[in-house]
Amino acid sequence: MHNPAHKLTGGFILGSARCGSTLVSDILRLHPAILSLSELFSTVGPNAFRPDQLSGETFWRNLSKPSRALSQIGNPDSAPNEFLYGRVKAPAHDPWFCPPILAITLPHISQSPDALFAQLASEIPQWNRRDIGDHYRALFQSLANSQGGKQIWVERSGGSLVAAKTLLDMLPEARPVLLLRHGPDTVLSMRDYPATRVAIWMWRHLRPFGIDLLDPQTHYGRGALWPVIERFGGVFGLRRILAKRPSLTDSAAFWSAMMETGLQTLMGRDLMVLSYEELCAAPRQEITHLGQYLLGDAPDAWVEAASQLPEQRPSRIATLTTMEREALYAGCARGELAIREFQSHKASSRTDG
Repeated sequence: MHNPAHKLTGGFILGSARCGSTLVSDILRLHPAILSLSELFSTVGPNAFRPDQLSGETFWRNLSKPSRALSQIGNPDSAPNEFLYGRVKAPAHDPWFCPPILAITLPHISQSPDALFAQLASEIPQWNRRDIGDHYRALFQSLANSQGGKQIWVERSGGSLVAAKTLLDMLPEARPVLLLRHGPDTVLSMRDYPATRVAIWMWRHLRPFGIDLLDPQTHYGRGALWPVIERFGGVFGLRRILAKRPSLTDSAAFWSAMMETGLQTLMGRDLMVLSYEELCAAPRQEITHLGQYLLGDAPDAWVEAASQLPEQRPSRIATLTTMEREALYAGCARGELAIREFQSHKASSRTDG
């Protein structure tokens, strides 16, 4: 059976975890022409970007086979707001051990995620062996068709900045949006969130063994060891890691390392930079800019509806002790410098051009 034709254009929301990408994904979902894909790559996990070529059967297995590690990180108890399948009435699958693509991605775009899952299950295993990028294009086309026909897909996964080079090499037609948020506020949110607690722990404890979660070539989802590590975590459990907040020092160092490494891979790329703080302060302006950048279209009705979603929240930094604030700011300094240097380079390149 031949794979479906793919004609969609695409986009990526790239950022650290806990930087406001869920909000952006919700904003894009309201646009009538945008297929907003939420947490697809992050939930597929260790096999999201590998192997380079695979059959439709293997591709579907990666999308649909439940993971014990994922079930401990994302389930109705540990991540009730983000784990959308936990809200589905009379679900066909166990919400505590469900297929990866059902966890967030399908409920984000469809009121009948189980029916959409069944449709994909009948199609995808029949697809021919081909490059993984072409499989994703065909998947996006099928999902766009199921939602009445969309003009562009936009995927966002928490922490996707780590995989920026992989994503843009795999799907070079996609328009990248770099989402930035104040480092210290991001870090405080990261250390309270289950998935980022695990990421910080792995980055801190596996690097001495030469396994770097943030390496542009062997990052999570691409490196050959990650499926093995995930199985190990699923068997022996992640509860101890999830139950303990990482230190502010480790959390800030992880965020800084992510910004340094990820932004370096984006140097010279043509992209839009979106500030979470500016999105909350001036939603109409930023949402209009976002729609025009991605699709050349920002309908008034969409801007009006979407501008109701952002809300300014008080910073949690004020709740810290003086010593904690000093440690937090010190740990974020390298990441904040990387952002300033990236923006300066982008501005100078635009001037030179």
